Amino acid sequence: MKRWCLAAMAVVLLSTVVSPASAATTRPTIDVTVVRSGLAIPWDLAFLPDGSMLYTERSLKRLTLRTPGGTERVLLDSPAGMWASGETGLMSVEVPADFATTHDIITCHGYQSGTTQDVRVVRWHLDDTLSHATLKRTLVSGLPSTSGRHGGCALLRGSGNMLFIGTGDAATGRNPQSLFSGGGKVLRVDATTGGTVPGNPFHSSANLMKRKIYTYGHRNVQGLARRADGPIWSVEHGSYRDDEINLLRNGGNYGWNPVPREPGDASYNEGADSPMTDHSLPGTQVDARWRSGDPTKAISGATFVSSSGWGGWRGALAVTALKDTSLRMLRFSSTGTLLETWKPAELNHTYGRLRGAVQGPDGALYVTTSNGSNDKILKITPST
Repeated sequence: MKRWCLAAMAVVLLSTVVSPASAATTRPTIDVTVVRSGLAIPWDLAFLPDGSMLYTERSLKRLTLRTPGGTERVLLDSPAGMWASGETGLMSVEVPADFATTHDIITCHGYQSGTTQDVRVVRWHLDDTLSHATLKRTLVSGLPSTSGRHGGCALLRGSGNMLFIGTGDAATGRNPQSLFSGGGKVLRVDATTGGTVPGNPFHSSANLMKRKIYTYGHRNVQGLARRADGPIWSVEHGSYRDDEINLLRNGGNYGWNPVPREPGDASYNEGADSPMTDHSLPGTQVDARWRSGDPTKAISGATFVSSSGWGGWRGALAVTALKDTSLRMLRFSSTGTLLETWKPAELNHTYGRLRGAVQGPDGALYVTTSNGSNDKILKITPST
C-alpha cells in the first residue's frame, strides 16, 4: 500500500514539473490585421473608455486619437519644450482611473528648455470634444537625460490611483543604485499629483525622488504589465546579454550596477564584469524570472492577455521584441515560475521590429512596429 501511495505521489509531482516540450499547451490560431500604417515609430498605445485609441509617435512628438470608427485627430504635435533625441521623445501614454470625470491623460516624454533637460511625466487635459490636449500638471520631473540613450519611460496604471513609472538609467553608471536618482527605477506615485504613495519603501525620506522609488537597480525599463492577481512585472533591455522580465517586489534591488571596479572611475561599464543582476552588491538582489541570455532580443512592450480566445494561454504575458522582430508569449505560474514560452509564427520576422503591446477593450492584442518608416499598428485576434 505504501509503495502504491509513493508511486501515485510521484505521478502527481511529475505532472507539476513536466518539461514544456512534453506538455505544450495547445496554441490558438492567430489572425493579424493592420489597423494603421504609414506611422513613424509608434511607441505606445492606450484606450479611452469609449474604445478610442491613443497612440504616440516618439520622434515626431505626436499624440493621435483614433476613434472606433477609424477617424483620427492629432491631440499633441511637438508641443513647446517636448524634446526628442536618440531613444527619447514622446513615449508612453496612459489613461488614469478618473478619466470619465477629468478627461485627463498622462504621457512621459523628453523635455528641454534653456539649461533644463530631463525626462518627465505630465498630465494633460482633453477638451469636451476630445480634440485637443492642454498641459495640466507635471507629475514627475528631473528623470535623468543625457544624449537620449536609455531615456525610455513606461507608464502603467496601478490599483486605486497609483501610477507606476519605469525609467532608463540615461547610460550613467551610478544612477541605477543611487536612491537619489530617478534613473534605472520603477517609481510609484499618486496619478493625480505625482506625490508620494503610502507604502513605498522610502516614503518618509527627505529626498523627494527617493520617496517615489518602488524598485531600483534596473538598466532600461521598456514595459510594465499588471497581472490580474495584482503583481507588477517589468521588461527591460540588457547590455549585450540578458534582457530581463522581472516580477517586481516593493523595495527590491534588481542588481544593475554598471560602474568600473577601479576607484574613482565614473564611466559607464557594460562589460563582462557588469552582470544584469550583480549579487556582489550589499544586501539581496532580485533575480529575473526570464532572461534572454547572450545575445539580447531587445524585448520591449508587455501586457497580460485575458481574452478567452487564447485558450490555455489566457493569462500569459505577451512581450514584443525589437532586435528579434517577434512576439513572445510566456506562461508563468501563480508564484512567478516560468512554465512555457511560444513565438507565434504569424509575427515571427514578419513585420520587423515590434515595440508596443497593449490589450484593447475588445480583448484583442494591439502591437506597434518600430522600423522607422511605414510603421504599423497591428491587431492580433486569437481563436481556439
